[in-house]
Amino acid sequence: MFIQDKREFFELLNEWEASKKTVQKKEIKESDEIYLSQREAARFLRVSLPTIIAWKKSRKIPFYQHGRKILFKKSEVLEAMKSCVL
Repeated sequence: MFIQDKREFFELLNEWEASKKTVQKKEIKESDEIYLSQREAARFLRVSLPTIIAWKKSRKIPFYQHGRKILFKKSEVLEAMKSCVL
């Protein structure tokens, strides 16, 4: 592909910049996930801490464990509530 003049060059450059920004926005949205601790999840769902622990042990609510730390993705907690898995 050959560029004929400056105008065509700048149009291509603008298209490239626009496509780059849309890709960056998608990546940012995916990484903006909010993680909750057990206590925060219990407070968010307005249930007791033992209830959250019981739901976690029975696998009714998805969780992530890093060492001894237990985390819940807020979006997955909301999805579990919507699907009435609990």
